[in-house]
Amino acid sequence: MMSRPHHIATLLVPIVLAVCLFAGARAKADQLVTDLSSHKISIHSNFTGTQILLFGAVEANAPETRGLARDIVVVVSGPQRAMTVRRKARLAGIWVNHDSITFPRVPGYYAVASTRPLEVTAGAEVLKREQIGVENVDFGPPSAQAMDGSAEILPPEDVQTFVKALIRNKKRDRLYISDPGGVTFLGQTLFRATLEIPATVPVGLYTATVYLIRDGEVVDAIASPLYIDKGGLERFIYRLAHTRPLFYGLVAVIGAALAGWLASAVLRER
Repeated sequence: MMSRPHHIATLLVPIVLAVCLFAGARAKADQLVTDLSSHKISIHSNFTGTQILLFGAVEANAPETRGLARDIVVVVSGPQRAMTVRRKARLAGIWVNHDSITFPRVPGYYAVASTRPLEVTAGAEVLKREQIGVENVDFGPPSAQAMDGSAEILPPEDVQTFVKALIRNKKRDRLYISDPGGVTFLGQTLFRATLEIPATVPVGLYTATVYLIRDGEVVDAIASPLYIDKGGLERFIYRLAHTRPLFYGLVAVIGAALAGWLASAVLRER
């Protein structure tokens, strides 16, 4: 009969081997090292847009393997808010809002840059799973309303029409950006990407995610926070309007009255 210590040792051997293999696989996996040029952007009255620089390096599993053999995809997205898209229809010769769809999780800004076109770096399933590419972003379960305000259920093809309209409008405002080839390697392992931030970008918390893709699969990913906020007097006014709207309204009315009184006084003196 097998002794108890020997029996326990026999059971532990497969477990130890599995742990060692898992640790070895992780040690050999490619890894990313990334950072942003700035984790905070302040918006002032003269803000006309800016750029953010994301840089990093690929730590390959073998020293002789070049990072160039991999694909890098950079996605900057945020903040998510509910958004309503309306469809107009001609009624009695007048264009009116017919029906609408509200999506609960729409990024106010979405930019993607990559070493190559996305469809070359990975398959459609991988891009959809990781939500890489604006067409693969999940805006959440939509809720549709008819012209009279009642809830309605639209067929999937109609929902896609609204999604395409939303993306088209965001691209027109330069809030949804796609830049294939926007990630460039500097040498064997170092890479960088520069993304445009337009003047109309919404304030809030953003996420900059870097994906390392090899053989069509994501092997590593790193996410970094990016915060865009009002600065200086603009920040004070913005905070006041959102935290104490009644007081903000009173100050605005008093300020307008004083401005009108000063203007009339100047005109009378002339």
